[in-house]
Amino acid sequence: MDEQRSNIKEFFRLAMITFSVTILAMSLYGLIFGDVAQESSMAFELGSDGLSYQTIFKVLLLAITNSGISIFIAITNLFAKFMHLWKMIFTMFSCLTVTGIMIAAFRWIQYDSLLSWLWFIAIFVVSFVLASVAITIKIRWEEKKYNDLLSNYKKEYGKND
Repeated sequence: MDEQRSNIKEFFRLAMITFSVTILAMSLYGLIFGDVAQESSMAFELGSDGLSYQTIFKVLLLAITNSGISIFIAITNLFAKFMHLWKMIFTMFSCLTVTGIMIAAFRWIQYDSLLSWLWFIAIFVVSFVLASVAITIKIRWEEKKYNDLLSNYKKEYGKND
């Protein structure tokens, strides 16, 4: 039961972080390029005046969907034997696919704009790689911390297993 609660908390934490960062990035982009992007993207239909409520809720749906994918891959037994790197790569491609489908469905990028799609893929991959590096560094730091604590415990209590 505690594990389920933990997974639910992690899902909401991840969804809200994703949502917040995406809204912040879109707001900054819209503030700078909103009037130019207004003609080519439904996400910036208000131009530099802001994001519409519909766009905000669509971003929330996207954040919830991608967070669900990430949590599912992290906790399901189907991927239990995968290395951490392969889980991250599978998560990236799954989220990229879902995000691409939603972007096309919501007309955030025009279907025929190859350059826009290439930029989207490049930015998505770079963002995902940076997030993966940060997660990997955190995991290694925590692993080192716990190994040090275990070593200290073994020295203190004389257990050299």
